[in-house]
Amino acid sequence: MECFFNPRGIAVIGATPNPFKGGCAILKNLLLGYRGGIYPVNPKYAEIEGLPCYPAIGAVPDPVDLAIVFVPAPSAPAAVEACAARGIPGVLVESGGFAEAGPSGALLQQTLADIHRRTGIRIWGPNCMGLVDAVHGHIFSFMDPAAQERGLTPGTASLVVQSGMLSAGFLVDIMSHATMGVSKVCSVGNKVDVNECDLLDYFLDDPDTQTIGLYLESFPEGKRFLEVCRRSDKPIVVLKGGKSRRGARAAMSHTASLAGNREIVAGALAQVGVVEARDFKQMMDLCRSLALMKPPISGKKRVAVLTFSGGAGIVATDFLDEAGLTLSDLSAGTRATLAGLFPAWMPVANPIDLWPAIERHLGTDVDVYSGALAALLADPGVDAVFLQAYAGGSRFRLNLPEWAGLIHIAAKPVFLWLLGHRDHLFPVQQEALSLGIPVFSELFRAAECLAALLQERPLREAAGTAKGPDWTAPADLRKRLLASTGPLDEHRSKEILKALGVPTAPERLAADADDAETAAAELGYPVVLKGLTPEGTHKTELGLVHLDIADGPAVRFAYRDLKEKMDGRGKVLVQKQLAGKVELILGLVRDPQFGPYVMFGLGGTLAELYRDTAFAIAPLSRLEALNLIGRVRGQAMLDGFRGAPVVDREALARLIIRLGEIGLAFPEIREIDIN
Repeated sequence: MECFFNPRGIAVIGATPNPFKGGCAILKNLLLGYRGGIYPVNPKYAEIEGLPCYPAIGAVPDPVDLAIVFVPAPSAPAAVEACAARGIPGVLVESGGFAEAGPSGALLQQTLADIHRRTGIRIWGPNCMGLVDAVHGHIFSFMDPAAQERGLTPGTASLVVQSGMLSAGFLVDIMSHATMGVSKVCSVGNKVDVNECDLLDYFLDDPDTQTIGLYLESFPEGKRFLEVCRRSDKPIVVLKGGKSRRGARAAMSHTASLAGNREIVAGALAQVGVVEARDFKQMMDLCRSLALMKPPISGKKRVAVLTFSGGAGIVATDFLDEAGLTLSDLSAGTRATLAGLFPAWMPVANPIDLWPAIERHLGTDVDVYSGALAALLADPGVDAVFLQAYAGGSRFRLNLPEWAGLIHIAAKPVFLWLLGHRDHLFPVQQEALSLGIPVFSELFRAAECLAALLQERPLREAAGTAKGPDWTAPADLRKRLLASTGPLDEHRSKEILKALGVPTAPERLAADADDAETAAAELGYPVVLKGLTPEGTHKTELGLVHLDIADGPAVRFAYRDLKEKMDGRGKVLVQKQLAGKVELILGLVRDPQFGPYVMFGLGGTLAELYRDTAFAIAPLSRLEALNLIGRVRGQAMLDGFRGAPVVDREALARLIIRLGEIGLAFPEIREIDIN
């Protein structure tokens, strides 16, 4: 990947002096900051922008490590082929008109993929905006050079964006609003070769990148993506496009019906410690927030709110509470320091409304904000400060350099919500950005980003800890599976699960009412009778379950009732009734991007109504299985709600792990549903 990020020379195939063409913008952007050799390639010109122009890539002198291709799509494969013959290790194809344009474009894209496989040349794109490196001043893109008038603001967050125009929009928005600095912004486009996994892998070792944000519409290498994330000690934020349930396929089991694309992606990302974003601005805000400190930090969530407005403090408290944060209990020393700033009639409480103190010290040298902030940052019971200020007016003294110094010494996060007239606010925002103080325009966004920063990171095991099955299944089982089609009935399913190490309740098929009564006596009362039909997997809805059967006559009645409801066609299963207070659901389904994944959640007849489930990709380690259990909302149900027994999480984790192993070992099994 070094040929893309640190090339010694760059050839621009399709360079032109026409200011309305992308080939001209690419050249001008290179001249703005790139210090290596720049070689325009176009047989129509001898010189462009004062640079010698070459008729073909073969005529370009050494050294050249990267070619940026911006020619019509039908001409792109030949250009890439020529680069491979020239020995150039990487090409950045920014032309459009490939798979996104229909069947003919898809054929052109396939030709690029074939060239990559045959020659080994790395291909970034096509249909992308390229690469911008704000730290080194590199703009390898056809974005409008005029957008660089304010210059790039270096930072520590790197972004990977599948959409080309969106990546350009990010940059312009960031630069013009002084929102955040960036390290690198990468537009990957159609991902014929270089994809998010390559870039993510590169950023893990990039000293200029402290946090990584990705907007993706697909995971062509889902397993690899998760493994790279699992190795990361840098915060990763992902915004996934196309997660709606409309994109999920229909299926018969609870597991598949509960698992839309949204749930699968969320489970996979949570499994490897990735923070998931819901929109573009939030993704960037999370990136700049998480870049402040390397996780893990304390994991405590006690926040002090320092405000100029009582109303703003109250609303902020509501948002902090919704985000799972708590208000700090201020120490006696902190209260005493703050009391010295306030008039005698003003009690000290968190949120801390500074306005009375500001009014008291008007016309003096007392810096109320700095004094209060210093006291809060020194308080061991304060993990973070939510600072709210007004930009403009002689009454408000915003000494940002002083604040930055206090924050640096305390090594605690301070988020600034800023309100005021645009002409006063923007310079303050620029100053805050230069000092590393994150500024927010919305209280709720500041609260959720602060929560993400203070969130205790779940323990994660190293990549490779979760391994595939190390056991041998019965030799005839695969033959039995291959001979089966469609949903298997409960009895046959349990025979398979039991053979694979999943415990099941004792049960027997009954040939007639007499056999059912004999089976019930052998299993021991109470028993359950169930009707098994090829048409239905949800027996309760069909009236095919009889519970709490305590004697022989009740067995005979239930048997006859089930046979009548099934028109004599189905089978009757007699099962030992086992007592239990908490109903759970386990499931396995296959995803085309990530492979087999496991579901855990609260089960029973209302499983699809409450939808309290979580998902993880197989294989799972012990810690990943325990984390999966911990992600459902109904933790109280697992911990002995209202006298119910506490669920054995270790036993559940072993079942979850085994279910994932079964999915990996038996691709013949499409879905498993255990309720």
